[in-house]
Amino acid sequence: MSNNTDVVFSYNSNGSKKPANDRVVAFDKVAYRLEVSRLASLANKRVKRLEKNGLTDSPAYQRLVQEGNPRFGVKGKTFNEVQTELSRLNRFINSQTSTVRGITSNLKDMAKNTGIKYKNVKELKTKAGKFFELASKVEQYLRTVEDMASAIGYNQIWEVINEYTDEAKIDLGDAETDIDSLVETVSKILASSDQPFFEDLDMRNNWVFIV
Repeated sequence: MSNNTDVVFSYNSNGSKKPANDRVVAFDKVAYRLEVSRLASLANKRVKRLEKNGLTDSPAYQRLVQEGNPRFGVKGKTFNEVQTELSRLNRFINSQTSTVRGITSNLKDMAKNTGIKYKNVKELKTKAGKFFELASKVEQYLRTVEDMASAIGYNQIWEVINEYTDEAKIDLGDAETDIDSLVETVSKILASSDQPFFEDLDMRNNWVFIV
């Protein structure tokens, strides 16, 4: 095998053409670079759509920001760097929150789990941000002030938030709603509860991952 054909390239991302029977195909280095470049173009289009739709707080996008570069490409990169870029690409492309549709699906699943009521996706996104900000601050308050966070899971926190905001006619989608003013009240309700739950879902950066 020549120097240009010593690369094994596995098509295992949603953005690539997957061979039948999950086969692994050998490519030369030129073809490899071209394929990674194609995936980079696909991923960059997704990034631009997220930015255009104001969805840059999605976990997939935020990970790129934390890595220091919310864009992909192979120009000027060595072969080893192109391989590293492919790993970033696969991780991003395979993430549900790398697409507007995937984020919408994730939000709807989250709303179903938490009981958030909404009229449209735009309202859901606004409410979800404040809802999880409040839930996170309540959890912190219970841990640091009440010393009881370990006895109360997010499911119960979500339930109390929904009940309290509904009874008090508080709209979490309202830009003027002060989340900090609700933290102590919701926390006190939970602290007085005698029916704690222990089931949690994974929360990262105010997003819920349904697993």
